[in-house]
Amino acid sequence: MVEFVEHHAFVRWSVVAAFILAALIVVVRLARPSPPPHRADAGADSAHLLMCLVMLAMLVFPAATDPHAARGVLTALVVAFAILLAERAAQWRRGAVDPGAVFAIGYHTVAVAAMLYAMAGHGAEHAGPAPVPTLVLALLFGADALLVLGTVGHGPRWHRFVHPVGAHPLTSALVPHVVMDIGTAFMLIAAIGR
Repeated sequence: MVEFVEHHAFVRWSVVAAFILAALIVVVRLARPSPPPHRADAGADSAHLLMCLVMLAMLVFPAATDPHAARGVLTALVVAFAILLAERAAQWRRGAVDPGAVFAIGYHTVAVAAMLYAMAGHGAEHAGPAPVPTLVLALLFGADALLVLGTVGHGPRWHRFVHPVGAHPLTSALVPHVVMDIGTAFMLIAAIGR
């Protein structure tokens, strides 16, 4: 994966710039005081920020990124997000949060699991993840980015269906979501392109 990322410098630095923008947007969103109905957004924003920082470290320093350490961090994130997902699901069943809060953390759990899968075999003697499932995952994240972008201008109802964090179709939650989709797809393609 390191060779692919370093070889495609223009794409790499474009993705880095997008992750920096997404991280800045999320930091601003987290810095704003949020009323009780929007506290679930803070969990999704925090998950976005963690994932942005991990992706930035892997993209900015691909050769220096220890594959074992990266897999360890991604595994820890999968576990943390899965626990948060279980907690959100329980809150939703009690009526304490809306389904969008569960969906948002579920999305992050799947995204970080896909990144962990992309790291499978990285730094080992075998070739890494299986190409077909990896490509399918990359296409799904790419399709999700297009779907989310396609909701812009179609009103809050459609936007909440596709990305429930934030009621307005031009919300600042949309940018980090699309960046995460594109970054995850890039990482998956890099895993099979090495």
